[in-house]
Amino acid sequence: MRDHSELTLRKQSDFSRVYKQGKSKGGRFAVILYKRNGLKFSRTAFVASKKVGNSVNRNRSRRLMRAAYKALEPGVKGGYDIIFVARADIIKCKEPEVERQLKKSLESAGILTGSKQ
Repeated sequence: MRDHSELTLRKQSDFSRVYKQGKSKGGRFAVILYKRNGLKFSRTAFVASKKVGNSVNRNRSRRLMRAAYKALEPGVKGGYDIIFVARADIIKCKEPEVERQLKKSLESAGILTGSKQ
């Protein structure tokens, strides 16, 4: 098992590369931006801007996305940098809804195993 810090995007250069060169899939509660990273494992970041709300709402939205991703993580292919960006609507919903939406987005991006691409 990899160390949690190794699986998290931290460097500004990594974020910039995903934002500038990566692809995106939008969903109702979050947008995912993704790009191949040339590694055997995937790295993630969970982002919520001030558009989502105050710090309580931003932290909750990141927690929701993180928990939903954790449930889907066993099916995620290795070799991607993935940024999850919360949308304001995420505050009104519960984790199972977020998980369903993230699953749809990851499947359409071809990042989940068993998905086409």
